[in-house]
Amino acid sequence: MHIKRRGRMACLYRSRWVPKGTAGNTHGYAEQTYVGSLPSDSCALPEGLAPGLTAEERDYVERSICGPARAAAERTRQEAAQREVDPVWRLAEARRLVDEAVERSHRRRVPRDTVQPIAEALGRVSVVGAPEPRPPPQRPDPLSDALSAVRAAATAVRDGVLGSAPASGARTTRTYTLWAQIVAEVDGTADSSLLEALQARGFVKRRRG
Repeated sequence: MHIKRRGRMACLYRSRWVPKGTAGNTHGYAEQTYVGSLPSDSCALPEGLAPGLTAEERDYVERSICGPARAAAERTRQEAAQREVDPVWRLAEARRLVDEAVERSHRRRVPRDTVQPIAEALGRVSVVGAPEPRPPPQRPDPLSDALSAVRAAATAVRDGVLGSAPASGARTTRTYTLWAQIVAEVDGTADSSLLEALQARGFVKRRRG
């Protein structure tokens, strides 16, 4: 038996050798007899075709058509299952569409409300090598910042950044005015001073009268 492929069909033929001299022929030849046909992707012999085949012919069709068809169907099933759970091709397709949208947005702007949900959705994608969650930021320490600023200011003054006071009228300079304001903010009697705030919170005892 042999198979002839015609489009999506597999046609089965039996071959019989007719020797020379039979029925008056002058030379031997192969005689082919059509047996039946089935789709090339058949995973099993059709019920109407199987009874007309010998055991050897059924094995031949199984090896040549049905077995490979089942293997191909299983590969297709596995590929479909893998594609169903794979997010990468979806992101690749999304990237392609976004690139097209970017190009067209130069001619027709897009409302922000349309873009924002997409950006938020991308932020929810689980990625390989995602950074560890950051610990919550430490509470600011304003006193430490103030101390650093005072030390830096002292160093700058010693280095001559502000120059030197005039021989007379030092209290009229901007430098003296700022210093007086600093003293008032740190140790002044106003309710808004740093000393008052520390006293109100119990860190510093109030002066006795």
